[in-house]
Amino acid sequence: MKKTKGLVLRQLGTESIIIAESLDLIDFDRLVSLNAPAAYIWESLPDPQNESFPDFDLGTITHLLTTRYDVEEATARKDAEELIAIWLKAGIIIP
Repeated sequence: MKKTKGLVLRQLGTESIIIAESLDLIDFDRLVSLNAPAAYIWESLPDPQNESFPDFDLGTITHLLTTRYDVEEATARKDAEELIAIWLKAGIIIP
């Protein structure tokens, strides 16, 4: 999977929001707010602005969760699966 190009994480007060970098990409029907762990994961994933950025997968996100938070691998994997499904539906990552 890869992050969709043209999206960035911004802080709006205490909220972390995924927004488009340019006005022509903005779709307010797909505004995505992230909690702290999801924002950490987003920031830790490869940057799509780099033409040769690597893919990430379920294992990558699971690893990020288990190394940063005190969580069992099975729980982290389930949380990562749910996060990926939400992000795919929102169109902020591509398979």
